[in-house]
Amino acid sequence: MRLSRSLAIAALALALPAAPTLADALDEAAARGTLRLGVRADAPPFSASVEAGRYEGYSVDLCRAVVEAAAAKAGRPIRPDYVAVDAGNRLTLLAEGKIDLLCEATSRTLDRADQVDFSLPTFVTGAGLMIRIGPSPIAVPPLGGGGLGLPAQPPQRIGVLAGTTTERALRDYIASGSLNAQVVEAATHQDGLAALTAGLTDAYTADLEILVALRAQAADPDALAIADQTLTLESYAIGVRPGARALRVLADRTIAELARSGRLIAMAERHFPGRRPGDAFVAMTLLNALPD
Repeated sequence: MRLSRSLAIAALALALPAAPTLADALDEAAARGTLRLGVRADAPPFSASVEAGRYEGYSVDLCRAVVEAAAAKAGRPIRPDYVAVDAGNRLTLLAEGKIDLLCEATSRTLDRADQVDFSLPTFVTGAGLMIRIGPSPIAVPPLGGGGLGLPAQPPQRIGVLAGTTTERALRDYIASGSLNAQVVEAATHQDGLAALTAGLTDAYTADLEILVALRAQAADPDALAIADQTLTLESYAIGVRPGARALRVLADRTIAELARSGRLIAMAERHFPGRRPGDAFVAMTLLNALPD
């Protein structure tokens, strides 16, 4: 009787469908021949569209290095498949597995790490401020009163890209009473620049390297100034599809090798001409140089 019952249970178990298993992103990439890279058209010098279907930037180069490492590991060709994302949908597309790597100006936060995975840090920066003034950078006084080098009269109109950590920090400053300002959301950084130069906003805030690139794009760069003090500290990383452990480890290995060889600093110097990597970036590079 006991034997019959055991056999019946075993037969039932065999009849049930096996629990689904998630194929690793690297195996899927080898089968497809592509790794899907989430890229932005409007976030130079980290990720920008240079022509139809072609993207360049510091973060894009890092992801391409991961693609090369994936091809070497698989022993077969794997090419990058660029998927356009924006500030509003990038994390959702990554969390849903629509893209494998997020290759743009993505700050790593604990809240985001609860949704997606991240590589080792790839860049350290902070949110700055650009205003219409003269060619010389302005000094930002301690926040409070007028704050941000702006007159303390009516609320100042400060543009910011919607859905970013910079927007959240700006709203926190305002809510705490440290800043008298009105937030003007921008759909893209280019929209924020256009609003500032047209006088629709009094300032635009974004990460410093992005502000430098935007200022260079302006019709009259000398009419804009970037403050010499950051409002936040931002640590960038490559976003990785959740659960893709082998892909995340490969991304970490790639970044560590670039750090050990000195190529990571060389990449930064190439994409940020005229701006030597700061002490924070150099320290990040040293910490990233993990042994294999």
